[in-house]
Amino acid sequence: MNARSRQALESSRERRRRETRAALLQSAYETFSDVGYAAASLEAIAADAGFTKGALYGNFSSKEDLFLVLAEERAESLPDEWQHIEPEGLGRDKVGWAIGSWLADVIRQRRGWFLANAEFSLVAARDPELAARRLAALRRTHRELGDVLLHFHGPAAADPTALGALAMALIDGVIINAALDPDLDVASVVATGLQRMLFDSPGKS
Repeated sequence: MNARSRQALESSRERRRRETRAALLQSAYETFSDVGYAAASLEAIAADAGFTKGALYGNFSSKEDLFLVLAEERAESLPDEWQHIEPEGLGRDKVGWAIGSWLADVIRQRRGWFLANAEFSLVAARDPELAARRLAALRRTHRELGDVLLHFHGPAAADPTALGALAMALIDGVIINAALDPDLDVASVVATGLQRMLFDSPGKS
């Protein structure tokens, strides 16, 4: 086999590997969203994607690793979803409503995924290694949300990671309460909380 043929074969194998990995992640997302983290089985995830459990283990070392990779990839898409929340197009009194309305929509669309995330966070909290990896991913999300909020908060604000963590604590609480109470007005609760956090605290004009 010449060099060009070997390169083509390696490229084909890498493409198949990427396709397998993407299919497994999509199946994992659907399974975790449908039945939760604890009830999800690797056998079902692999089978629904059209692969064996061995193929899954060829890409992910464990159920925990699979969930973490999936959660990290999903988190990376959040900044794109927040692009519509821009200070040039929104007044100070509208940022809370913009984020609250966005959250209300995604809770309706991805309720199961949010619940699986909350479930996994409790599992990870009992395992220092999992907790460290989970926290590293969450801190990236906190920073990205904090950067959005800093546009509205002004130059005297806390660092973006701290601000984002505070906002996410509010959002996480709303997600759990919305799961228990389908009548909860998510947009209103988030809007009120963020407006007070950003603009109504002592010392803010």
